[in-house]
Amino acid sequence: MNAKQKCIAAINLKFKAGLSSNNTSYSNINKSKNVWWLNIATSKFKAPVNLLLKTEDGVFWISLPIGFVSSIKKTFKIREDKDVIDLEINAGSHNFLCDVKSGGTGFNFNAFIKEEEVFHF
Repeated sequence: MNAKQKCIAAINLKFKAGLSSNNTSYSNINKSKNVWWLNIATSKFKAPVNLLLKTEDGVFWISLPIGFVSSIKKTFKIREDKDVIDLEINAGSHNFLCDVKSGGTGFNFNAFIKEEEVFHF
């Protein structure tokens, strides 16, 4: 079982959340840029999307409901070649949990934190 599957299983067990690989994206911190980097298909935003952002000792669970922004394409950088949202979420202290990808709007994910969990695996 990989780290994403372990996080999903632990959150589902504790919160009866219904997370799956289909509705959940996972990222470790990219140490060279101090960001969580994710590519999420724009089609996934027709349903709620969950982000699991791994830290050294836990994970931020971010839950994005349908319609959390008025326009995905105006809010985030879209990679046209793959039709995915290209996110770089800041893991540093300045603008923490904000999208810092060039071409994005600096969207702040703080309001969508569902839980901050500590895991030991």
